[in-house]
Amino acid sequence: MSLTLEIITPDEKVLTTEADQVILPTESGEVGILTGHIPMVTQVVAGELKVLKDGKADYIAVDHGFAKVLGNTISVLTEAAVDVEDIDLGEVESAQARALDALKLAEAEGADPAEVERLETTVRYLIAQKLAKGRRR
Repeated sequence: MSLTLEIITPDEKVLTTEADQVILPTESGEVGILTGHIPMVTQVVAGELKVLKDGKADYIAVDHGFAKVLGNTISVLTEAAVDVEDIDLGEVESAQARALDALKLAEAEGADPAEVERLETTVRYLIAQKLAKGRRR
């Protein structure tokens, strides 16, 4: 028996796959999910989601969101997700520099706290992508 993992963003269903184990990045640290796991809802933080199947590991960089475990199905609802293999470090570093500049400007101008939080979240997701890609080289 295996797990079914689905990753959904506001724009699309990014992934539906079978797995032996899924490791989620949560506020409490990494949480490993195996078949027969108790029902659970948890907050996901920007980081690396690990999918283990047949002795192989695949990695997905995810933004903040939520995960629900019910039966042998894991549903991850996140703002963004990208397969680590598809990450272009040059693009990520450029986007991070732009986001950091925008964040500094927003803080200096006393921008709306919600806008500052959105920019901080963007920076965290970009950092998570860089870290995940760096580990897979």
